[in-house]
Amino acid sequence: RAFAAGDVDGVLGYYSKDLEHVEIDAGAPPNAPRTTDFEELENKLRGAAQGGVKLSIDNTFVADDRAACTITCELPDGRRLISNTIYDLADGKIVRQFDVQVMDPQSP
Repeated sequence: RAFAAGDVDGVLGYYSKDLEHVEIDAGAPPNAPRTTDFEELENKLRGAAQGGVKLSIDNTFVADDRAACTITCELPDGRRLISNTIYDLADGKIVRQFDVQVMDPQSP
């Protein structure tokens, strides 16, 4: 609910400050994934909320030490970014987020 409501602080409450965030996409292929931390994720979430990006989650799965979902980001210009995400959990917090994502191309 926090994610869909744009409640950045609510979302960040699920994350460990020691987060490892790994992304694979067109600009970061499997042999050179983008790796960032909690602060960078916070900046991305706050920027998305301020920029009018609508976020939704579906296909959720939760186990003791893992979770997974599909995240859809709808940009104000109509494009979408879709990410299949796997979370590693420890002590009730997300310690690693692994995203494989693709974005609609920009219109010419």
